[in-house]
Amino acid sequence: MVKGTHSVPQYAEVAYPDYFGHVPPTFREPLQERVYGVQRSKIFQDIERLIHPNDIVDKVVYDLDIPSCPVVEDDGDSLKFNSQFESGNLRKAVQVRKYEYDLVLNSDINSNHYHQWFYFEVSGMRVGATYRFNIINSEKSNSQFNYGMQVLMYSVQEAISGKPRWVRTGTDICYYKNHFARSSIAAGGQKGKSYYTMTFSTSFSHKDDVCYFAYHYPYTYSTLKMHLSKLEAYRTPHIYLRQDVLCETLGGNSCPLLTITAMPESNSNDHICQFRNRPLIFLSARVHPGETNASWVMKGTLEFLMGSSPLAGSLRESYIFKIVPMLNPDGVVNGNHRCSLSGEDLNRQWQNPNLELHPTIYHTKSLLQYLAHIQRAPLVYCDYHGHSRKKNVFMYGCSVKETVWQSNISATSSDLQEDLGYRALPKILSQIAPAFSMGSCSFVVERSKESTARVVGLQIGTRELEEMGAQFCVALLRLKRLTGLRNHQHLLDLESDIIGPHTKVVSSSSTTYVMEEDEPSFLEAIDYSAERR
Repeated sequence: MVKGTHSVPQYAEVAYPDYFGHVPPTFREPLQERVYGVQRSKIFQDIERLIHPNDIVDKVVYDLDIPSCPVVEDDGDSLKFNSQFESGNLRKAVQVRKYEYDLVLNSDINSNHYHQWFYFEVSGMRVGATYRFNIINSEKSNSQFNYGMQVLMYSVQEAISGKPRWVRTGTDICYYKNHFARSSIAAGGQKGKSYYTMTFSTSFSHKDDVCYFAYHYPYTYSTLKMHLSKLEAYRTPHIYLRQDVLCETLGGNSCPLLTITAMPESNSNDHICQFRNRPLIFLSARVHPGETNASWVMKGTLEFLMGSSPLAGSLRESYIFKIVPMLNPDGVVNGNHRCSLSGEDLNRQWQNPNLELHPTIYHTKSLLQYLAHIQRAPLVYCDYHGHSRKKNVFMYGCSVKETVWQSNISATSSDLQEDLGYRALPKILSQIAPAFSMGSCSFVVERSKESTARVVGLQIGTRELEEMGAQFCVALLRLKRLTGLRNHQHLLDLESDIIGPHTKVVSSSSTTYVMEEDEPSFLEAIDYSAERR
């Protein structure tokens, strides 16, 4: 799997988490409690560097820009770093004090910003010592690291002993503005903007260990290829699974396209006709490489759709699923956070994608246009994302009414007619999924989002467009009346349980519905406080 993966740098090794694999933790990992005064004490320690410069080591121990670096004496006084593997991101490591290191992240390839995703290897540690790591060129003004989120660590010694897993780790974690100024080019033409520091402390349990740190659970392109090959094991004579290549990326990697549905009951004309005319549902993920949680949600989706549960069988019998599980393989392979090899955010290229520069978007849009042309536009298109500053799971959709209202354009509800089905899927999820937050959803189309998948898909003719965001940080679960285990044999049974037999439904077609009370009747009923991704 790894040999067929093409990267800009020539990676010479496979990261141990990809080699050994990993399993979910066997215990719950709660949010870390915030300790008062941590941020202040860290800033004071940074100031002491200027007051007492002679106490600072200031030793470069890792630098991607200098091939001969690192040259670290094997005396146990310095850690060894590495990020030259698939999805790795660490550009430079500077030893500041005996047990403290400043870390600099790579920007996205052909870009000078988007410093957020990190994934690197550390070795040469001392057992029992507490190390402090400072990622000093973060860009966002705030982070869930200020609200209980921890970094992830993978220990090779633990993996060898039979516990291959990523665990949340770190104490004294905080995120704050530092004194390093961003160039006007990196800041989008703005002057005076600063970088931010994400700092954490940790210790190691094993001598001569090799450990990995990551922003979130890594999910590499090679991992995707392995998972797709294993999907074949789920196939039964009743499941139709087809894997195609949508296109090749700028870096020479294949972009997979999956089709999942149920096989026709027989070769009769009626059953073949029903098979061919099932409504389409289109799913995609990982247009932003740093949003690895989108891939994990997609993995769960694929395994569920290929599963043996009655609900999965009912879905396969009712729909044809077209799935692009990774829209940006090149960005994932090369450790980018947001862009492809062209240095552009692919989720802003849907309006006018370039065949050479944005092949995955070009071909995905072409497929959607073709389906619309033959009167087979998808019933639903859901694009999976991750969000770094919001908790829970939520959706962004498209509403003409809400967009007009937010824009303060003079119009009444009677002037604006639209299919209310855009709220149906979020409403269902809010009833059955404890982590789903209806209050965090937004259906307003901002000008900056006019070239995203959900907006362009609506223009093509898809009936319901959604971007689903999942948190990097653990959700604040909200217990609900209707979140118990369900064992429905048919989709209609599940629908009637969620919506209720006496609920008045506004219906504009046989396939879209929404409760009348869900549509905001005036501007004040809409919550526009959701943070932008």
